[in-house]
Amino acid sequence: MPDPQTPSLLNLFSPEWSADPYGVYAYYRELREASPVYYDEWMRTWVVLGYDEISRLSKDERLSGARIGSFHEQLPSEVRAEIEPLANALSDMMLFNEPPRHTRLRRLVKPGLTPRLVREMRPAIEKLADELLDRAEERGGMDVVHDFSEPLTRGVIARLAGVPEKAGHLLENWPGLLHEFFTQSRAEIGRITELRTAFEEDAEGRRNGTAQDLFTQMIAEQLQYGDYSDDEIFANFLLLIDAGQATTTHLIGNAVLALAHHPDQAELLRQRPDLGVQAAHELLRYDSSVQFTTRAALTALEAGGHRIPEGDSVTLVLGSGNRDPLHYAEPDRLDITRRAADHLSFGHGIHYCLGASLAVAEIDVALRRLLERTGLRQVDTRPQWMDSINFRMLKRLPVTFERVH
Repeated sequence: MPDPQTPSLLNLFSPEWSADPYGVYAYYRELREASPVYYDEWMRTWVVLGYDEISRLSKDERLSGARIGSFHEQLPSEVRAEIEPLANALSDMMLFNEPPRHTRLRRLVKPGLTPRLVREMRPAIEKLADELLDRAEERGGMDVVHDFSEPLTRGVIARLAGVPEKAGHLLENWPGLLHEFFTQSRAEIGRITELRTAFEEDAEGRRNGTAQDLFTQMIAEQLQYGDYSDDEIFANFLLLIDAGQATTTHLIGNAVLALAHHPDQAELLRQRPDLGVQAAHELLRYDSSVQFTTRAALTALEAGGHRIPEGDSVTLVLGSGNRDPLHYAEPDRLDITRRAADHLSFGHGIHYCLGASLAVAEIDVALRRLLERTGLRQVDTRPQWMDSINFRMLKRLPVTFERVH
């Protein structure tokens, strides 16, 4: 750990910040006010904290997100071999590629993720949310993560990605694959291998368009005109699951926690369900489950008055940009009437999240149904968080509630 007086994102591991789930932003404020762009000696990366600079650099073609291969190559040979299946899958995802390959891979999935698809999926999302709340009401409470947001997003993504029913158990407690990779974890290799085996059983039907699942329908036309490998198809199937489940699970969890801390906003949303989408964006701004993203400089560039040399790492701290007072008035105040759809939580530029509209719909439905049916009472005043400075993900969030009549 660096000295607390030394500017570094690693200081977010200290009890001073981790004990308070919102104290993290006070540290962001300290860093941002000291220098909105600085070189983090401990993490060996340039750290960018201001909204405008993050937004600009997110669209700068001189920064590349294709960092999986270089990290994998630096690992010891035995570790490299053990996590190779995960490295290969991540390397074929659109998220970790740049044009022209990124454009080609994005084209595989983008035409299927339409507003119409989201509208058509909404009744299924509502039905599943109600079923989960039916069970919770009988008990008078639940763990928001394990009993509500995780099974909700798992059910939605299983339907969207066309996960075979017999393989549905493989989606339970889905981890963030990027976190697994950068922590050099071998824990999920078996799960990915099993999922690949199940996925390949319908490979022919996916290729000829005869399979009936939504994922096949999404990519059918692109497969007719594009030369996509089986590895690329599977990798972006995995990306749908990874982004659509782990990330959205914890976006909902963080949103419920925020509303539990702000009962006035919860009551306003209960009275004004028409604010649902607007509230979802504000909650995404207020506490995103992904706090930063890292790029590599393809050539030298300037940021915040600093010259960033070619090859250096650049970390865009989305959680800090979302709380930048130069962009949002009173940024530490939760206000569901705020127009915050320009938040950074889904990224900017070519890497903007393709599933953003689906995630917003899930957050909207989850909160709407929860508040329509229950008077939310938080039980755990000191919730447990994943041990990570990048991922703001709750391990658990027990709550009790009473039925709203």
